[in-house]
Order: sequence, then structure tokens, then C-alpha cells
Amino acid sequence: MSRTNKIESAEESAVRDLEPLFCPSSIAVVGASRRAGTAGNEIMRNLIFGEYAGVIYPVNPKAKSILGMRCVPNISAIDECVDLAVIIVPAPAVEKAIVECADRGTRHFVVISAGFKEIGGEGIKREKRLQAVAAERGLSILGPNCLGIINTDPAMSMNAAFGGDIPQAGCMGLISQSGALAAALLDYAHGRGIGFSRFVSFGNKADINEIDLLRSLAADNKTKVILMYVEDLSSGQQFVETAFAITRGADPKPILAIKTGRTQEGAAAAASHTGSLTGSDEVYDAIFSQAGVLRIESVEELFDLAEVFAEPSLSSGRRTAIITNAGGPGIMATDACIRNGLQLSKFQEYTLKSLRFQMPPTGSLKNPVDVIGDAKHDRYRAALDAVTADEGVDQVMILVTPQAMTDVKEIAGVVCETKGFCEKPIVACLMGDVDVAPGVRVLKEHGIPAYQFPENAMRAMSAKCRFAEWVRSPISDYRQFEVDRKAVDKIFADESVAGRNQLVEIRALQVVNHYGFPIVPYKLAESVDEAVEAASEIGYPVVMKISGPTLLHKTDIGGVRLNLTDESSVRTAFDEMIHSVREKMDDKVEIWGVVVQKMLPPGKEIIIGMSRNERFGPLLMFGLGGIYTEALRDVSFRLAPIRNNVADEMIKDIRSYRLLGGVRGEPASDVKAIAECLLRLSQLVTDHPQIKELDINPLIVYPQGRGAVIADARIILSETE
Repeated sequence: MSRTNKIESAEESAVRDLEPLFCPSSIAVVGASRRAGTAGNEIMRNLIFGEYAGVIYPVNPKAKSILGMRCVPNISAIDECVDLAVIIVPAPAVEKAIVECADRGTRHFVVISAGFKEIGGEGIKREKRLQAVAAERGLSILGPNCLGIINTDPAMSMNAAFGGDIPQAGCMGLISQSGALAAALLDYAHGRGIGFSRFVSFGNKADINEIDLLRSLAADNKTKVILMYVEDLSSGQQFVETAFAITRGADPKPILAIKTGRTQEGAAAAASHTGSLTGSDEVYDAIFSQAGVLRIESVEELFDLAEVFAEPSLSSGRRTAIITNAGGPGIMATDACIRNGLQLSKFQEYTLKSLRFQMPPTGSLKNPVDVIGDAKHDRYRAALDAVTADEGVDQVMILVTPQAMTDVKEIAGVVCETKGFCEKPIVACLMGDVDVAPGVRVLKEHGIPAYQFPENAMRAMSAKCRFAEWVRSPISDYRQFEVDRKAVDKIFADESVAGRNQLVEIRALQVVNHYGFPIVPYKLAESVDEAVEAASEIGYPVVMKISGPTLLHKTDIGGVRLNLTDESSVRTAFDEMIHSVREKMDDKVEIWGVVVQKMLPPGKEIIIGMSRNERFGPLLMFGLGGIYTEALRDVSFRLAPIRNNVADEMIKDIRSYRLLGGVRGEPASDVKAIAECLLRLSQLVTDHPQIKELDINPLIVYPQGRGAVIADARIILSETE
């Protein structure tokens, strides 16, 4: 079975059916309350006044009725198996309530109650017991410490959450780890007239996590766009494979994510270059990039992008046409277009003829098309017809400023009519607020994205273009190389027995050699005569480095000599190195000898490496090498294992990628050789989980077709108890 099939099989076996959570025929509210302002009362109100289609059972032993509905004293008093139980009792009583419901056949739960791991101490123990109960009884538990769950489908109309009225129906699914932020998101979306298909606040995710919910939303026909707010991910590789399947499946759905916490936590303790460059934020950037998830910086941007994705058409390219009734805003739109990586369309001659015939002589026929300030809907229609028919146009932005002659509502109607027969994305920018509001309402009623300012519109269009390119890009497999895995296992076992967790250079070179990396020719010489013989066989000039089990920082102890060109210099260097090391270390320090290496000709210095994240596994790094690596932080990351095309993406991601393409007459570097090294590194660190950190620095890369060579490597293993 291939690596791809193994991952897919594992993913398929882990899929959970959460439909009863979203579409229950009956709900028991355990902890329903008569007291206004409490969660137990608000959820009852939301279920009743949201016109939930199923049966509601308020459970409260101290009340006869709540909001006109008869209460039951406990779950045992209900004469049917309840599909979903919403738990709102104090934290110490939650486990008992779940067990009682499970004994009566309930399998799905929403735990609103707080007082679990978020408070530490006893709360952590309570949450672990909930996890154990869920696993032992085969239950699905959402929360604890969550806001609840909503399904706006009119056939269900379930608002089992506290935090306001049920949102209007729409095509967006929203999952949020933060309940407080989720409430704010719903309120903000309501103000913008944005509807949802499903909403979930998943809180502490003791059982159900964001990966389970992503799969559920992906399977929902009414959900076309998935929005998520996360503070952390449960499993990096699982998330990558799940989100990849959603964004690249038969019915691709965009995932827009806000991830908080752009920090460098943990980097200071790292022992390698790769480790010191790897903060928590780089991990998430790498995961989202591999999964095709668009990372969003703000709530405003989240909903800006959500609106453009709600309209399903995808552009076939980045060529953008702008139609405006004002020159200044047209220039703003042009600047935003270029700044966001889009291109201005160049119109075909037949388009220019059509515009010339129908536009006033004072207008501009080039892109952006300026229909001038007195334009009404008929002139916008003529411009739209001409521009959308141009084969050099991939998408269109309509820009309207409210002027004396502007019939905003009619112009909006023309845009909607055009979209009815045009498959190209059309986005409207109606600048202003009050005067353009009637037009905005018309556009939103017909599913046309509408923005107040051109910068927001172009940013959203650019994101949609990137997603379209992601969907169209070919799917690569995971490449497997012929390697000597057993030989590497033996090296690691020997080092472990010796009590060493950082491999000396010669051992690290042996490891990468067993995995087929191109390494500089070398030999270990135990005496000066062996060093001379090795240099003669390898060919001058050579490099000599001291070797021994505790000699890790060779330069600091005088253990490196470069550019040795003859026998005399080798003999002198050997004696000087041995003397320097014994003088600076200890006369009894164990010295294996010296490593004699070929002195490599100049090339581009590259660093590739890996730092193993405790939660997500091996994170690969690529960047230009040399002394400025950590200062400039011009590096890219991906989570291993990586697909074939991901290695190329890593190389192109760095800001200084153009240096590899050749500048000022320099030849282009052999990026294919770099990509192969990244793929071999991915296999090495995936095969051997005991590798904690790894640096290949420098990897000397030569002009295209001449390959790359490893000059040095460092491997740090996990410490064994």
C-alpha cells in the first residue's frame, strides 16, 4: 500500500457521523431554567422561538414548566430515546448527567457547562473523565465550555446555543473554538446580512474536534464555504489530509481560517538552526498552505472573503476588468488590483470597438473603463456586455460612486441580470453607505458580492483567484526513494547505547548517505599518514575536521582547516589540530581522528532542516544558508511527509527565491536537486521519529543540471530515559 493510500485509509476509518448532532428529532435540555438570562433559559427560548422542528424535553427536578413546556425531573422520566442532550448543569454533575442519558440510549451531547480544563486542576481531571466516557460508550460530545450548535435548515431550524436569535439561512458553515468570539461573529454577520448553514462552538474539544466538524460540514450540501476560528489544532497531519480532501475533492469547498497566536514560543530552547527558526506560527502557516486553507488576519477580512466565495463561480485566471463612473476610485481599484497580485485585462479589438460605439467621447475605453459620472444603468449595461464577452477577461469589478445622475438600484439590477448569463465572477464595489444601500440590498438578494471600498473587493477577488489556482493545480503523490533504513536504525541504536543524542558529523553524514543524499567525498583518518593518503585519493584541495564523540563545536576548539593543497599542509594541519583540541579541551579527550573532505568549489549555500513539533510532528524548513539565516528569517516550512509538488512550493516561497533563478548574469541554480533533497529529508524524518532536529547546512547548490552537495549535517535525537 502506498503512503497516500495509507493516509486515506486512516482518514476514512476515523470519519464520524455527526448528523444526529445537527438533525436530532428530539432534544433534552438537562439544566433547563426558569430564570431569565441563564444559559438554561436562553437555550430553551432559542429552541422554542427559533421554531425547532423536533420535540423538546426540559429537564429540571425543581420546576413544573418552563416557557409553557412541562418539565421532567430527570432523563429517566422521558419515555423515548432522545437523540441529543444539551447539558447545562454545574461541572461536577456533568459526567453523571451524560452517563444517565447514555444509559437511556442517547449518543450525542452538547456540553455548555464550563469548569473543565480551562480552570486547571480538578477541571482537567473532569475533562479527562469525559473523554474516557465518550470512548468507552461510543458517544459524541461537543464541548465542554462551548456556546452550542445551530442548524438553520428550515426543515430543522435548531438553535441549541445561547447568544442571540437563530441566524438567517445561508451557505456558510462556521466553527469556532471560542464561544465569546463566536457570538460576536454571529452578531457581526447579522449586521452585514450574511447567512449561515450551520454554526458550531466546540469549546474545549474533549471529544469532537475541528477535524470531525470539518468533515461534517464538507458533507453538508447546504454548506458551500467553511469559516473557522481556532486557537490550536488537534492533529497537524490529520488536518492537512482532511482539509486537502475538502479543498481539492470532487466538490471543492473553500476553508477560511483565523488562527490566533503569532508568537515564537519554544524557539529559544532549540539546539539547531531549524529549531531556532521554528515558532508556533510557522507550523500553522505550513499546515494551512499544504491543506489549501486560506489564513485570514481579521474578522472583517474573514467576511469579506466569505461573501465572494459564497458566489460559486471561479475565475479561469487573474486578468481583471474594472468598470467605474469616477476616475479617482478607478485608480484606487487599479492600484489594489496590482498590489493583490491580480492583472489588468488588455481588451481585444472587438471589445474596444463596442465600447467606442456605445461610450461617450469623454469616457475612457482602456481598462479601467470610465463610463463617467453621468452614467446610468444603460451605460453600465453596455460596458458590462462588452467587457464580459472579452476572452481576455477572467473577472470583472463594477465600481459605482453615488453622483447626481446615478441610479444605484437600477445599476445593481443590471449587474444581477448580467450575472444571470455570465459564468465569470463579477464583484461590485458601491462606494459609500446610505446612498448606495438600496443597490447593495439588490445585489445581496441575488448573491452578488458587494463591497464599500475597492481595496476590500480586490483583496477578496485575489483570494478567490488563489483558491481557483489551487483547485486546478495537479495533485502530486508522495515519492518513495530506495534507502537503507536498517543501517540508519543501527546508527541511532549505537548512539543511544553510548548515551549520545547529538550525532557527530561523521555519523550524521553516514545517515544522510544511507538515504541517498549527495554528500561531499570524505574519509576518516586516524593518523597523519592516513590523512595524507585520504587527501591523495580524494584529490586536492581538501578540508580537514577533527572527529570525536564529544567534539561538536569544531571551529571553537581549532578543529577545522580549509583549502589544504598538498601533503605538507595536511601533515602540519593534522598535528596542529590534535594539539589545539587537547589543549583547549582535555588531554584525555577521545579523538577518533580527522575527517578529510573534498574542498568544494563555490556555489549557492542552502540550508534545509527539520524540527519535530511535539504535537504535529516533523516540520521541514528551507532557506538560503550562510551567516544571515537566523537574522533574516527568510525561510519556508511544511509538515512532513510532503507531496512531490510541495518541495517546489517551499523553494518558491522564500523572498529571495529570485537569487536562485540567476541575477546579473549568474546562471540559474539547480532547484530540482534542492527539491529532491527536501523529498529525501521528508522520507528520512518520517521514517525515523527519534530524530528531534536536523540541519543540513550548507547544502552547496550548483548551476542547473550540476546538482547539489551536502558539506555538513547535524542530527539531534530525542533523549531516552
